[in-house]
Amino acid sequence: MKKYAPAVIFLLCVISIWAGLSSGTEFFSLSRIIRVFAEPASFPFERTVLFQIRIPRVWCAFLVGSGLALGGIILQAILKNPLAESYTLGISGGASIGIATGIILGRASAIPAFAFFGSMISVLLLLLFCSFRKLSAGTILLFGIMLNFIFSSFSLLAISLLQQQKFMEAVIWFMGDLGSTSAQILKAAPFFLVPLFAAAWLFWKDLNLFSLGDEKASSLGLNLQRKKFLWLTLAALITGFCVSLAGLIGFVGLVIPHITRIFLGADHRKAIPAAALIGGSFLILADTLARTLVKPIEIPVGIISGFFGGLFFVFVLMKTTRKQAW
Repeated sequence: MKKYAPAVIFLLCVISIWAGLSSGTEFFSLSRIIRVFAEPASFPFERTVLFQIRIPRVWCAFLVGSGLALGGIILQAILKNPLAESYTLGISGGASIGIATGIILGRASAIPAFAFFGSMISVLLLLLFCSFRKLSAGTILLFGIMLNFIFSSFSLLAISLLQQQKFMEAVIWFMGDLGSTSAQILKAAPFFLVPLFAAAWLFWKDLNLFSLGDEKASSLGLNLQRKKFLWLTLAALITGFCVSLAGLIGFVGLVIPHITRIFLGADHRKAIPAAALIGGSFLILADTLARTLVKPIEIPVGIISGFFGGLFFVFVLMKTTRKQAW
């Protein structure tokens, strides 16, 4: 499996990008897409669809999928728990509070910023809880799930009191939507996310040490508390910005790290870039399915990722329950 992994991942990226660019209300063949790129002036309709709708959407899906997958890799490594991701640790719940706040205040254009700060508040609460005493990874995960339920309940209570138009706007954000991403935030995304991705890859050895267990990692010279704080902050920054781009998209950070380990093993030097590519490709395919499954109606991409991710979550939970170990 590991021998052919790079070729399989590359092929997955190519197929997902082609599917994202060609599929929609009207199908574009590969030859048609090539002609549009070669002579854009001769195909005004196709040029508008590709350059103003599909390419930005595919690019956004790739960035968000990569970020969520990388966040999952980090959280699962430092907590040594296969069920850890932004949803189960309450980061998405914090973002939902931010989204609800932005909508209630009538600041629709600033909803991404509210979502980002909400996710950071959730992580700060998680770090504050962990600082009180030494807690097991399972306890931290339970606290995160509890935090997610509390935040999500308050968010749903708040938006249920809103006018119908604002209510629908909030629901779309809660289910994940790649079609209403702010163009300004999307342009700024690479300048924010790429340095964070690079930082995660440059310090991949930390994650390998975390995976060995706290005692062994500490004996090898790793400052556990300081490093956990830094890595949790990094995961929160990545996840928060992804939420600001596309709303709440669950389970990408759960599924992709497991698939990556199946292909390449647990070495984070290889797993980090592979997870980014697989996560980006996965979300492109999920969004393509969301746009084409019930034409012309567009399903929120969070429903598609949640369906497959939920099934995978049950599988991992049953497997973990039997083994009771990482």
